[in-house]
Amino acid sequence: MFKRLILLAALLVVISTFAAFKVALVAPFTGVGSILGDYIKKATILAIDEINAAGGVLGQKIELIVYDDSANPSVAATVVRRAIFNDRVIAIFGPNMSSCVLGVHEIAKQAKVPMLVGATSPSFRFTRVGNEYLFRLRADDDVKVTQLVRYAVDFMGITRPGVIYGTTDYCTSAYDVAKREFEKRGIKIVAAEQIREGDKDATGQLLKLKAAGIDGLIGLTHEPEAAVVVRQVRQLGLDVPIIGFSAWGVPAFTDLAGDAAIGVVSVQGFNPNDPDPAVQEFVRRYKTRWNEEPSDPAQAYYDGVYLLAKAIEIAGSTDGTAIAEALKTRVSINGVQGPLKCDEHHNFTDVCYIAKFDGKTWQIIEILR
Repeated sequence: MFKRLILLAALLVVISTFAAFKVALVAPFTGVGSILGDYIKKATILAIDEINAAGGVLGQKIELIVYDDSANPSVAATVVRRAIFNDRVIAIFGPNMSSCVLGVHEIAKQAKVPMLVGATSPSFRFTRVGNEYLFRLRADDDVKVTQLVRYAVDFMGITRPGVIYGTTDYCTSAYDVAKREFEKRGIKIVAAEQIREGDKDATGQLLKLKAAGIDGLIGLTHEPEAAVVVRQVRQLGLDVPIIGFSAWGVPAFTDLAGDAAIGVVSVQGFNPNDPDPAVQEFVRRYKTRWNEEPSDPAQAYYDGVYLLAKAIEIAGSTDGTAIAEALKTRVSINGVQGPLKCDEHHNFTDVCYIAKFDGKTWQIIEILR
């Protein structure tokens, strides 16, 4: 009997040593925004592997389950339900598309499962939706578009702005912020045109903007449409300064736009040229593991894994309510993006960059922390 007890105790030790709790990554690997999916997944895996190699959290390893939401709210709802009710995850990273977050965050709330997202629309700030289980891992577009307008007016001298924007919530909510901020400065947007996601021609919209006499172009679209726009701006000879929000400041845009992107200014969420030691160490680790440079929003999900691990450690539990409470009130770490602490909007950071593309890299003009 005594020997059996010893064997049972040993077995329990072995089981606990290799036990793991499951977390989900819900991101676009097909559809609009899929161009960012691999960056998100690779950064998440990197952070999880680092934590597991150091012993995990509360003596348990983290197991990642990856789901493709196809950048579609209805698909996102299906995979979020599968993650929560079938796979029994304790937390969800993503979705990364704002429209998907808006479509699924209530599911996580009802199930009391924390959801940490890189999507940036201000539409789901805590002060708007009141979801105690929803947290944002990078600066939102109220912050970034406000900075965009400031720079456009104060440093680029734009007084007759024209806007081209997409149809998703990510784009339309950014347009609302831009309109508000220009009006605060006594400036009216003289023309605004929309381009649908997936469209390959913006000639009509750009000719209307040109005819309106704009002296600067504000870009608020996803990456593929941004590339379409700047290529056709050059072809049409629309010689005005161009500044875009974060989708206009990543390799997913410049790789498609080529030389047409030279001279574009962007408000970015991440810049691998930032000399900050934490940024450079992240870039080094990412490049060592994946043999490529990270792009926004990779840094957000990398930081997010460490935020979750810290919350579990503080809570001493994988209970969703306890984790959410720790994230909201007790977690504070220094990450790739600098000091990370939940604010009244459930955002963990406001860091952003103003940078200009020189044909090879994004040269930093300002770092706003």
